[in-house]
Amino acid sequence: MMKWLRNISRVLVGLVFIFSGFVKGIDPWGGTYKITDYFYAFHLDFLVPIALPLSFILSFAEFAIGVGLLSGTFLRFFSWLALIFMSFFTPLTLYLALNNPVTDCGCFGDALVITNWQTFYKNIAIILLAIILFAERRKADHPLKGKSGRFLFSGLILTYVVLVTWSYNHLPIIDFRPYKVGVNITRAMEIPPDAQPDVYKNNFYYKNMKTGEVKKFSEENILAGFTYVGISVHGPAGTG
Repeated sequence: MMKWLRNISRVLVGLVFIFSGFVKGIDPWGGTYKITDYFYAFHLDFLVPIALPLSFILSFAEFAIGVGLLSGTFLRFFSWLALIFMSFFTPLTLYLALNNPVTDCGCFGDALVITNWQTFYKNIAIILLAIILFAERRKADHPLKGKSGRFLFSGLILTYVVLVTWSYNHLPIIDFRPYKVGVNITRAMEIPPDAQPDVYKNNFYYKNMKTGEVKKFSEENILAGFTYVGISVHGPAGTG
């Protein structure tokens, strides 16, 4: 039973980390903008200059952890890293879900946009699997042992570096952005027929200069606002 559970944990956690690292890695500028959003949201503006290198480091670390877990190469080491990652990001995503300083965590880049609460629930599941994997790391199976495992690990990492380098100097090798090359922007911005349109409403706040009292008025009763502050309103033919 435990052998089956730790193998399932290793595969699932490995796949999530590979996917997360890959989709962020092939769009390093997108990752940079998202990290910048975090810095501004947490009033850490002075860290904005390191957003780009941090984007590279984060995506590479996730991808390497995922490949290490999936292949079984350096399994004990990457089990540690996976648990450390999840121990940091799970409380962070809880904070994001409760306070919503950024509307999209950017965990999966533009490839899969989920809400902050969905991200938190996903992280709860992943950290539980990471704990199982960490607890069983000494007993875990190594799918690829010796040179074959190290060869696969090195090959995937090298391929990843090449793809990220290309995407940094050009457009993403796989573009998940909504307005990628070839998309008709005008058509893509059209509201679907079955979508509920946004509703905009203007509210006006007037302060009585004599009493200091502030009242809220809608567009429907705005004339009452003029009366409230003591302004005389005339029709089109009025002389004032």
